[in-house]
Amino acid sequence: MGTGYKIKICGIKDLATLELCVDLQVDFVGLNFSPRSVRQIDGETAEALLKIRNKPGFPKLVFLFFENSVSEIQNLTERFHPDLVQLIRGDKFLTEKLWDYLTEKKTLLPAIRIQEKVTSDKDLEPKSELVILDSYNKDLGGGTGHSFPWEYVTSVKRPFLLAGGITPTNVKTALETVRPYGIDVASGVETDGKKDPNKIKELVHNVRTI
Repeated sequence: MGTGYKIKICGIKDLATLELCVDLQVDFVGLNFSPRSVRQIDGETAEALLKIRNKPGFPKLVFLFFENSVSEIQNLTERFHPDLVQLIRGDKFLTEKLWDYLTEKKTLLPAIRIQEKVTSDKDLEPKSELVILDSYNKDLGGGTGHSFPWEYVTSVKRPFLLAGGITPTNVKTALETVRPYGIDVASGVETDGKKDPNKIKELVHNVRTI
C-alpha cells in the first residue's frame, strides 16, 4: 500500500490547517516568513501555531525565508528551533556564513529554482541531505503556482522534493514522471488564497494510493 512519497504542505497560516496536517500525518509543514510572500507570518503567529508542536506525530517543521535579514533568520530559528530552514539559492540577502552555519547544523533545506535541464547532481547544492526543486520566478522564493518542465529533473539521483504547480489533480502524474523523494505544495491546495482542507485531504489521498 503506497510508495512512501513524502508530503510537505507549505505556507500554513492558521491552526486548523496545521491540525489537519498533523491528523493526516503529512511529513513536513512549512511556515513562511518571507516579506515577498502572501503567506508571510510573523513570530507571534508562529508561536500561536506551534503550541501544538508537542502533539504526537507532529511533522518535521520547516521555516522558509526569502529576502529576510540574516538577523531575523537567526532570531526566529533560535527562538523556535525548526527541524529545517528553507533558503533559496540566489537570495541577495543571504551570506555564505549563514549558509555554512545551517549546513553544519544539518538544518539547511536549499530550494533551487529550475530554469534548465539538470544534467548532473553536481549542479545542485552539494552539502544538504535534501533539496527542493521549484519553478523560477525572480520575485518569489516559492509558491508561484507554476510548474517547470518535469523532464528537466528526471535524471536527478539525490533526494529532492518536487515543487511548483503541484495540485491534487496532477500529483500522480508528477510522481510517476519524476519519482522524487516527495512533493512540496503551497498554492496547489488553496482556494481563493486560503488553504482548502478538502484539497489537502485529496492531495494526501492521491499520493498515498499510488
